[in-house]
Amino acid sequence: MASEHLIVQAYEGVVLVKITKERLLEAPVIAAIGEDLLKLVDRYPKISLVLDVADVGYLSSAFIGKLMALFKAVTLVKGRMAVTGVKPSLMPLFTVTRLDKIMTFAPDAAEVINLYKRKPL
Repeated sequence: MASEHLIVQAYEGVVLVKITKERLLEAPVIAAIGEDLLKLVDRYPKISLVLDVADVGYLSSAFIGKLMALFKAVTLVKGRMAVTGVKPSLMPLFTVTRLDKIMTFAPDAAEVINLYKRKPL
C-alpha cells in the first residue's frame, strides 16, 4: 500500500483496514488514503471490508467524500462494508450527511469481522 496511514489485514474473505492517522484534514493525505482504499476493491472481488477508524479524532468533509466513493465502489462489486470505531464526537458528521442510513457502523471491528466470517458473500 502506498499510504503509510493504513494497516491492511486480509484473511478468510474479510479485509480489515485500520486508519492510523489521527487527523484526516490534509487533502494530499486524504487523496492517498482514498486511492489506496479503492485499490483494495479492485484487488479483492466481492470484498467484505471493515474500515476501522478508532484512531481518527478529526476528519474533514473531503474524507467523507472519499468514504462515499469507497462505499459506492464496494456496492458496485456486490461487496459489503462496515465502518467501526467511530468516536462519539465524529458520529454527528455521519448523521448529518445521512451516511448512517446507508452504511453499517459498529463500535468494534472484531464483532463485524466475526459476523462477516460466519456469513461469507
